[in-house]
Amino acid sequence: MRSSQHSRSNTGDPLRALILGLIAFLGFALVSLPGCSKSDGVTVSGTVTFDGRPVEEGYITLSPADGKGPSAGGPIKQGKFSISGVLPGEKIVSVTGGGKIEFPKSSEEMAQMAAQGQQIQAAPQIPPNAKGNNQKVTITNQGQQTLEISLSSPGT
Repeated sequence: MRSSQHSRSNTGDPLRALILGLIAFLGFALVSLPGCSKSDGVTVSGTVTFDGRPVEEGYITLSPADGKGPSAGGPIKQGKFSISGVLPGEKIVSVTGGGKIEFPKSSEEMAQMAAQGQQIQAAPQIPPNAKGNNQKVTITNQGQQTLEISLSSPGT
């Protein structure tokens, strides 16, 4: 009985070695193919204003102008943002968001607002067609870069 188990394991060893060899070869080939290594990109940071005031809360996206490759984005807080891993090239900058919504801090405050007929005010939002939104910028591969995005209401 022991010899049959031993012979069975011997017939599986060449197949197992072949499979492991193929896996190792494919892994090496994928890592070493030219042009397939992932670039870390650069860090892009800066400020965003709307009608002259810092954007309190929002999101900024940098998308490839030619539509090829990944987009990168990040949150805007108090008019400032920082995005890491941005690949170099022509980008379209789009900003969404706007002001911060102030919610009541307690159920008592909410009841008081309701008794006075007050409602939670919607935060002003940046319209997609704001002047300066969806502008084209060039990101180079020269380390950290700074953008100052100044948006204004359409028609102003």
